Amino acid sequence: MPNHRLLRTRVWLPSLLAIGFVALVIVRVLAASSEQEPEPTIDQIRAEHGVPVRVVEATAGPLEVWRSFSGTVSGVREGVVRARSDAQIVEVPVALGSRVRRGDLLVRLSGEAEEARLRQATVNERQARGRVQRLRGLFEAGALSEQDWEDASSALELAEAERAAARDALELISPLDGAVTELQAREGGIPSSGDPLVRVADLSRLVVRLQVSAGEAAELSAGDPARVPGGTANGVVRRISLQADPLTRLVDVELEFPGTRELIAGTLATVEVRTVELEDVVQVPEGAIVSGIGTGGATTAWVVDEGGRATVRDVQVGVAGDEGVEIAAGLAAGDRVVVEGASLLEEGARVQILNGAEGEER
Repeated sequence: MPNHRLLRTRVWLPSLLAIGFVALVIVRVLAASSEQEPEPTIDQIRAEHGVPVRVVEATAGPLEVWRSFSGTVSGVREGVVRARSDAQIVEVPVALGSRVRRGDLLVRLSGEAEEARLRQATVNERQARGRVQRLRGLFEAGALSEQDWEDASSALELAEAERAAARDALELISPLDGAVTELQAREGGIPSSGDPLVRVADLSRLVVRLQVSAGEAAELSAGDPARVPGGTANGVVRRISLQADPLTRLVDVELEFPGTRELIAGTLATVEVRTVELEDVVQVPEGAIVSGIGTGGATTAWVVDEGGRATVRDVQVGVAGDEGVEIAAGLAAGDRVVVEGASLLEEGARVQILNGAEGEER
């Protein structure tokens, strides 16, 4: 029996100690909870610390407005070489992107009729040149009339032109210095007369052609600066059509840029044109402008005074630029305007500036 009592005691003793420890913890937690003060309300926090806002200073300086457009890119000059006969293409010594000089061979063709014409024109030219060479001495010696000399010279010029035309029907050459931007010619192909085979463009300067509405065209002027967004290429508006297209009602505008890898001929590109340039205006970020809470629903901005109180100001807004909004009236340079947290403000409210005009936490 004593052994059984000792065993029971050893079993229940740890349980009793655990229960007692848990009860002690509960008592202390309840006591601590009863001593804590209630959490402050939002209104109490605002009254003590102010409404949290972020502010910036209104600045005075230049303001620009850039409008974005999309247009097609091409070389400043372009030439299209077309087939002049139905002869077969036997050689294309250029590739897309090849640099060429004026007079370089682009496409060689072969056709029985064209080759026969070239052979005959070559013979005629050789004969006319020989006759001129024989008569030159006689003419210089005064033994040949001016009329006979002019007839011989004219015959040579005509023979040279006929040979050039016959050769050009088989040997298509570049009309200008530039690069091959379009290539339709393929060896073995038989194009029809007039088919475009090769396009050559002068890429030393590039042209972006826009089609804009009449209202947009009214904002542009020849000489306005242009740029490629995010790039370094700068151009200029070089031409604005005086008449809209009768079908689309759109106005053609041309921008010119120096040769650059940022613009690729034959592609659609996005460019920007500066439509407004102001020298010295008061401006604030767009986020500082609040509509409909001023006198008569006027446009307003919240200003923080030296005492850390918010007051609302009626403002007159001008143009909106990339860096800010023009303030024509209502604010002065140096005024601290609220850009975040304005929805929580009321006239005369105390504010806590989280980010000052210099970007420092306060």
